[in-house]
Amino acid sequence: MRLSGLNKVVFILAIGLGFTQCGSTHQDDPSPNAGSSSATNGHLVFFLSDSVEVHIPGHRSADGMALYNGEERIDLLPVNQTCYRVPVFDGTLCLDAQGMGVWTDVLRTVKDPYTIDIQWFDSNPMVQDKANWSSSETWRMSFGTEDPWFGDLVLQRSPSGLLQGTVETATGDFRYLHGTEKDHILSLQTFDGAHLFHFRANTSLKDSLIEGLFSSGSHYNTPFTAHLKTDSDVPLASGMEATWTELPIAYSAIGLNGDSTVWSWSNTDSVTHILSIMGSWCPNCMDEHRLLAGLMDKHTNVHVHTLAFERGLDRENGREMALNRLRAYSESMGLTRYPDRWHVNLVGPASKKQAQQLLPFLDRVVSFPTSLVLSPGADRPWIHSGFNGPATGVKYDLERARFAAAVSGSQESH
Repeated sequence: MRLSGLNKVVFILAIGLGFTQCGSTHQDDPSPNAGSSSATNGHLVFFLSDSVEVHIPGHRSADGMALYNGEERIDLLPVNQTCYRVPVFDGTLCLDAQGMGVWTDVLRTVKDPYTIDIQWFDSNPMVQDKANWSSSETWRMSFGTEDPWFGDLVLQRSPSGLLQGTVETATGDFRYLHGTEKDHILSLQTFDGAHLFHFRANTSLKDSLIEGLFSSGSHYNTPFTAHLKTDSDVPLASGMEATWTELPIAYSAIGLNGDSTVWSWSNTDSVTHILSIMGSWCPNCMDEHRLLAGLMDKHTNVHVHTLAFERGLDRENGREMALNRLRAYSESMGLTRYPDRWHVNLVGPASKKQAQQLLPFLDRVVSFPTSLVLSPGADRPWIHSGFNGPATGVKYDLERARFAAAVSGSQESH
């Protein structure tokens, strides 16, 4: 099971990588003495290689499994006596009586199932020291040795050595990272059902991270270095916005019922339309859709058009498998609560280049997600590329404010 085909560009998007509600709720772990139906506290280990492991705390019960991905709680549902289903992204975690098993990632479109070995260990729940996180520190990261790419690692520390944060890029974030620093080794990880990331670095040099290794699943890794960010560091790449070509804003697609659909926008429409260019494999798209759902609850004149670009369309029965994925995504995300206002469509393959070709009203598609807000009477769309999710804190608050302003018509540009 490998998080297939992620290259540096996909990571810069994130994403997503993206790759959701899976969580953001905090609940007390059930008491181990609560009876036969009580949960067992522990942690799930993903074995990415002989030397790289991802540890995710959680608990198991007869009713399901909950994993705690930093600030995010992911509630998995039992498929049978040994397997659990991951929400939104539909992978499965299967464990035998000894707690050993595999994670199968159904988002991968490789010939053989993409799996990673896992093992459950009973243990005391991890204490998060929620009230004792220190102020943030930011590290400028450089990934790879040839044609490097960059991000900002934003961290908070607890007195006991726990860490939480995220990696911010020009077009999105890597979602919730959590881990530890011990004996001059920094270790961070995330698992949200699509992302399975691990970061390891040596902190023995002041203000530097050295000997860094970033791993994605069991298929990809690249070295990185980092230094504490200063005022002299240039901002992450700017100019990463799509623009309107002034061609008519329209699309041709396949609806969830399998029928072809054609839609075009007129600014004489009394409804506000949001076009969300996304993929069901994209965690950052999941985060954006949760924000859009909140806006729809507040604004009954808002319609969302999900324009999905899916993996595996070139495979046998690829279109039907993609539609099934989108139906499952819609159900898991609660989009079915808006049957006449949230329109989910399959447009094309998971390619930014082909997305632009199929949506020529944009000069380019910089990232998934990319969104357009089309307001009544407006002479042009409001366009936003990428998305900073809730793990980014202040930047997420800014995203919420931007979208709210665009929907209310009080914001004309990014």
